[in-house]
Amino acid sequence: MASCFIVKRARKHVVRYRLGGRAYPVQHGGSFDTLKLAKVRRDLIAGELAAGRNPADLLRSFAATPVAAVTVAEWRDRFLASRINLDTNTIRGYRTSLKKACERFGTSDPAAITWQEVAEWVAGLAEKHKPGTVRLYRTHFAVLLDYIGVDPNPAKHKQVKVPKQVTEEVNPPTGEHFLAILDAIDPEKHHSRRVLFLVIEQGALRLGEAVGLRWGDVDRAGLRLRLPRSATKRDRARWVYLPEWLVDALEDLCPLEDRTPERKVFQGVTEATAYQTMKRACEMAGVPHYHPHDLRHRRITVWHQSGVVARELAERAGHTRASITLDVYSHVMPLQEAPEETLAALVRATS
Repeated sequence: MASCFIVKRARKHVVRYRLGGRAYPVQHGGSFDTLKLAKVRRDLIAGELAAGRNPADLLRSFAATPVAAVTVAEWRDRFLASRINLDTNTIRGYRTSLKKACERFGTSDPAAITWQEVAEWVAGLAEKHKPGTVRLYRTHFAVLLDYIGVDPNPAKHKQVKVPKQVTEEVNPPTGEHFLAILDAIDPEKHHSRRVLFLVIEQGALRLGEAVGLRWGDVDRAGLRLRLPRSATKRDRARWVYLPEWLVDALEDLCPLEDRTPERKVFQGVTEATAYQTMKRACEMAGVPHYHPHDLRHRRITVWHQSGVVARELAERAGHTRASITLDVYSHVMPLQEAPEETLAALVRATS
C-alpha cells in the first residue's frame, strides 16, 4: 500500500514516500525548515498517490519551474522591519542610504550583484555627494548584503574604492556671529526657533535632542532639562542645565495649561526646518554658513577654555570618553561668551 510520511533529520523535516508496500523503495519528497511546510508537501504527495499518479512527475515539474529571486528592494523592507534594536534616527539613516542603493540595485537579485557594479555605483555617488555620505551609503549597503547572506559581499570587495574623507576641524561661530544669526531670525514668525538655537548653544545639545524635547523633560525648579537614554546619541541619559532667563523663555512658548508631558516643547519644528532657518539667517546676517550643530561645538569649546575638567566636560557633552572631547576641542581657537544680557533681551523681545 502506498504511503507518505515525515521524518526528522538534524534540523530538517524530510518528506518520504513509497509507491506501494514495503517491497517498494523509499523515495525523497523534499526537506523543509518547518513542520508546517513539510506537512503541505506530504499532503500534496498523498493526494497524488491516492489518484494513482507517481508524485515524482509533479516534483520534477517543481524543479523545472524557476523561482523568482527576492529582489534587493524586498530584502531592504525585511531588513528595516527587523531592526527593532535601533533608534529612530539610525533607522532613518539606513532608510535614506538603502533608498539610494535601491535606485541602482532595487530590482536585482542580490546574489547576482558583482563588485564591479558596486564600484561603478560608488563612483557615480562620489560625483554628487560628499565623501562621508558616499562611505555611509556603501557601508549600509554592505550591511544589507550581509543580512541577506551574500558571500562574498561585493560591497566589501577590496577593489570597491570610496573617496578619501578629510575630517574638518571644528570651527564654531564667534560670539559676534552667533548674535548676528539670532538677530536675523524673524522674531514674529520664528521666535521658537530662536529659542531653540539658544537652548542648543547654552546646553550643548545635539539638534535632534533639542527638537525632540517634551514638556515632561523640563525641570523648571531645577533649571534643567532631562535627556532620556532613548533621546541621546550615545544611549546615555543626562541632565542639561540652563540659565534662568532661558528657562523663562521656554515657558513663554506654551501656556501652563497646555503643557502635557508628551507635548513637544518646540511644536512644529523639525531638524530640516531648523537647518533651513539657520542657513537663511547666516545668509541674511552676512556671516559664514553654520549648522545648528556648530552651536553645540561653540558651547563645549567655551566650557573647555573656561577650565571645566575633562571628565565633567565629557558628561556635559554626552561623550562616552573624556578623550573624545579633548581630541576634538583642545585645538579650537578661543571663543568668548556672548553677553548674557543681550541674549536674554533677544528672547524677551516677543514675550
